[in-house]
Amino acid sequence: MAVHATVLVLILFVVYSAYPFNTLFSWHPLFMIVGLYGFSLQGIVVYNTFSSLVPTHSAVKKYHLHALLQTLSIITILAGSTVIYKVKNNNNRPHLKSWHGTLGALFVLYGLSQGIFGFLKSRDFTRRWVRPKLSRKVHAVSGALFFSLGCLVTGLGFRSEWFQQRVLVNSIQDQGVRMLVDYALIFLLCLLVIVVSKQIYDRYFTLQEISVTTTSTHAKSTKSAK
Repeated sequence: MAVHATVLVLILFVVYSAYPFNTLFSWHPLFMIVGLYGFSLQGIVVYNTFSSLVPTHSAVKKYHLHALLQTLSIITILAGSTVIYKVKNNNNRPHLKSWHGTLGALFVLYGLSQGIFGFLKSRDFTRRWVRPKLSRKVHAVSGALFFSLGCLVTGLGFRSEWFQQRVLVNSIQDQGVRMLVDYALIFLLCLLVIVVSKQIYDRYFTLQEISVTTTSTHAKSTKSAK
């Protein structure tokens, strides 16, 4: 349950940072953090042995829950992207002038592509061209990369002028405490990346998984021969 506690800390921290939401910009970090960690991450760990909130659900129910959460994630992230786009236009500020903005745009496009691929891989016409097991593996690895990119963008957001000034400098007087909070946030992001990466590795790249795949293939070959 450490994953869910970490997500709760991140969301509450962003809510505290942006409150009272009296500017349009303040909704940008909230939408993005909820979209990535409140929805997308939860959709990923649905399949996690230790962190899933629905460990006893059937594979079909987990799939539908995963699809629902990822759809909500894309909608929320698009809302956050729309907010920052409008804010910059209203203030005549250029777009994509920082690493946070540039990688953030890439992150949004990646998320849309990942969602489209996730939908297409389960269609019958796709199964004719790509083996379902391979498409699931590619989708899972791509999803881990998408989430890792999102954590990197989040970390860059924590280093932004708005966050550093409004949250750390204005709220915390002691420089040592500010540094501690800063490093703690980065640590939490790294922790989540490790959890997701390990989940994908254990599911698709361990010797046990390879052994199961080989056994299954051998059994099918034997059955066909008979």
